[in-house]
Amino acid sequence: MEYNFTDYINEAIQNTASLFHNDSIKTAKDMIPAMNPERTKNIRKLLNVSYGEQEDAKMDVYFPDDRDSTCAGPHPVFVEVHGGAWYFGQKSSIEFEPFLLGLEKGFICISLEYTMAPDGHYPLPVIQIRKAIAFIKAHASEWNLDPDRIALWGGSAGAHLTALATFSSQTGYLSDFVKSDDNFVHTLILWYGCFNYFIEKRLDEWIYANFFGNGYPTEKITERILSNPGAHVTPKVPYTILQHGLTDGLVPYQQSVYLYDVIKNIAGEDRVVLELVPECDHADQKLFARSNVEKMFERIMDNTNHST
Repeated sequence: MEYNFTDYINEAIQNTASLFHNDSIKTAKDMIPAMNPERTKNIRKLLNVSYGEQEDAKMDVYFPDDRDSTCAGPHPVFVEVHGGAWYFGQKSSIEFEPFLLGLEKGFICISLEYTMAPDGHYPLPVIQIRKAIAFIKAHASEWNLDPDRIALWGGSAGAHLTALATFSSQTGYLSDFVKSDDNFVHTLILWYGCFNYFIEKRLDEWIYANFFGNGYPTEKITERILSNPGAHVTPKVPYTILQHGLTDGLVPYQQSVYLYDVIKNIAGEDRVVLELVPECDHADQKLFARSNVEKMFERIMDNTNHST
């Protein structure tokens, strides 16, 4: 089947604008709107820092207040990889705003941009995330951060990219494209992720075709298998926190159950936590509520203290 991705994407943009009664949603990036700049006006930050050669390979870096004695460095780091079916969304969106709570706890908070389909296809975003982590670690002294205490968060497609980038850094996968092997992280937080192409997928087929690019589906079977983060799990995976809504209408919760089982069986049940949230949909506000985000940061810090 031939796909006209432009038509599909334009239709998705129009449907999103109609759903939210928001005429300002005009591009795929706008489908998850940016934060109001007023929210971060008084926060020390570096915006649009380039970490790679592509135009979209940029990050926004937000720093805690070093004048607060409770926030003395070197700082742990929290990195967000936004979701959006691999074709929409943007860094420092409204979904990133709750994670600024990390600044109060002494974290440097970073939001990553990556190249979305159809401008770039698999595995480019995975390669970019691995390069971004190496870039962050290379700036440890300049930014007063602890390269051994990096937590990486991803939601939906971002959870898939986050898990695959981290797990594959230990298996040699994509090593021809990523020269540095310094891209492993301390903790993973994965929300409502798309982890396995072959398990109860509900996303429209054109979304996968858009992500994998030309030759889909008949010529991409090996890539689809290797795009599954579970194919790259080793006994040394980072501590992984999975959250998924039981009533997710977009990505079945069985995707997270699958990855939990793989990690538990290979790395041990002390390396992974799975929370299935009742009456919780995809990208549900229950997950972004302060109480849940607070719990997530507590687990990151508990894992850090346990590991040191």
